[in-house]
Amino acid sequence: MSEEEELSHTQVLADVEKQIKAVCKLLQRQANRLHEEQEAFDSMAKKMENMQFSSTVKLNVGGHHFTTSIQTLTKDPNSMLAAMFSGRFEMKPSKDGTFFIDRDGTYFRFILNYLRDGKLSLPEGATFLEEIQAEAEFYQIQGILDELEQPRPAARSRLGSSLSKPFEESEILTPEDRKALLDMLPYRRGKWRLLFRASRDGFAAKAFHSKCDNKGPTVTIVKSGSFIFGGFTEAAWITPENHRTEYIPSMEAFLFSLVNPYRVEPVKMPTEEGRRASNIVCRDSLGPSFGGDKFYRCDLSIADNADSSRTSYNQLSTCHQCPEGKQGSTFLTGSKQFLVIDYEVFEFH
Repeated sequence: MSEEEELSHTQVLADVEKQIKAVCKLLQRQANRLHEEQEAFDSMAKKMENMQFSSTVKLNVGGHHFTTSIQTLTKDPNSMLAAMFSGRFEMKPSKDGTFFIDRDGTYFRFILNYLRDGKLSLPEGATFLEEIQAEAEFYQIQGILDELEQPRPAARSRLGSSLSKPFEESEILTPEDRKALLDMLPYRRGKWRLLFRASRDGFAAKAFHSKCDNKGPTVTIVKSGSFIFGGFTEAAWITPENHRTEYIPSMEAFLFSLVNPYRVEPVKMPTEEGRRASNIVCRDSLGPSFGGDKFYRCDLSIADNADSSRTSYNQLSTCHQCPEGKQGSTFLTGSKQFLVIDYEVFEFH
């Protein structure tokens, strides 16, 4: 072998040796990484084993105590609860053996029951859907949010009548009254929320304005004796300054009677023919008042302290039509002035 061939052979061997060393280093790095991954896996497995998947878990959610299982808490893999109890994070119970979650636990039982059953079950007439939605958003449980956002027919019955029975909160209306009133209203598919109840919030006009100003549309439901009546407006109630009186145009306003001394079936009383709009009357010393004109007359006016002051009155035909053949001052209650047993104001939203 010539000197030149020997040098070439030596160079080839050196190159091969260099490549072998590089491959060995690569294999060593991969082995080290696999070893680290195995240690991490073993550590997680040990944590998960210590948590005893088949055993019960005790939770303290804002002072409310619950007992459930890891299987339930991890049922929704995308939820915060699944992340908390997956074993990826070190979770240590409190001294009393409970895992503490700093959240109001009032509605947590509905969260747990959904994870157990796969369906949202609420009591008949539930009125706390917004609270349930807030909890579902916090715990990131999309299934509950989907049921609340677009309830299917089967889900609708589980969610209770608050989704299908407007004015459920009313203490004045019967189910028949609710249906009759709903048939008169221009807005039906949204939700009517109770803003004000005089027997609860006070009969003073300022109490009404504090709860109902700058809202809308609204429905006012009044009970005087055994008679039930009221009005609708899409315009917002306000409290004018300096004891002024303001007349706010209302294109869709109407009055209604559900129970009256003439025993006429529930009736809607729109604005008088030829009028483009009615007015709602806003003053700090008045409760809800409808159909006012420049002569300070109203079709229906609820007075300050209407339960004790007999200055509430009705005088139909100022702005609203009175049923044919009936007297405007007696149709609603049998007399022009009356006392109010209770009245409620609902907001559409």
